[in-house]
Amino acid sequence: MRAQDAIDRLGLIHDQLARAEVYPGFRPPAVALVGALGLLAAAAQPLAPVGFVAYWLGVAGVGGVIGFAAAARSYAHEEDDLERRRTRRVMAQFLPCLLAGGAVTVGVARADAVQLLPGLWALLFGLGVVAARPHLPAAVWFVGAGYVAVGAALMATADAEPSGWAVGGVFGVGHLATAVALRGRREECHE
Repeated sequence: MRAQDAIDRLGLIHDQLARAEVYPGFRPPAVALVGALGLLAAAAQPLAPVGFVAYWLGVAGVGGVIGFAAAARSYAHEEDDLERRRTRRVMAQFLPCLLAGGAVTVGVARADAVQLLPGLWALLFGLGVVAARPHLPAAVWFVGAGYVAVGAALMATADAEPSGWAVGGVFGVGHLATAVALRGRREECHE
């Protein structure tokens, strides 16, 4: 066996190991903080539907910064090359749902069907969670499936004026449930 073949095989072995391990970059405190932010934002949302999309995009932006900052800190200061490869893989699996959510938001807002957005956002986010599931604790699959089911139910029962609880409540509870699943997995790994 040539040296280059051995190096190539080591790369394949690293890729296989990265797929088999649970990704530690989603930090339970950061995920829980995003969940709390969602619940607080739902409680604080103005009753008037004017600005609904802008309000929730702002909340999502703040939540995204919190989550990204925690993962970026881990990536920059705590992860080795193998863990960084896994981080890139998990992010690549999750990114399409975020991009689709942005595209759907623009299209639905332009079509004046904003009442469908809470369900669509939950559905797309749930698909992203399920897509990243191979690198997350098994319990996270149930959270992803919950987002998908709730998203479908919200779309089927959408009122003319969307409720902040349909966004903040769903994402708040979903993120808190994810934090519990992540925390449980961390405690298992440290025993």
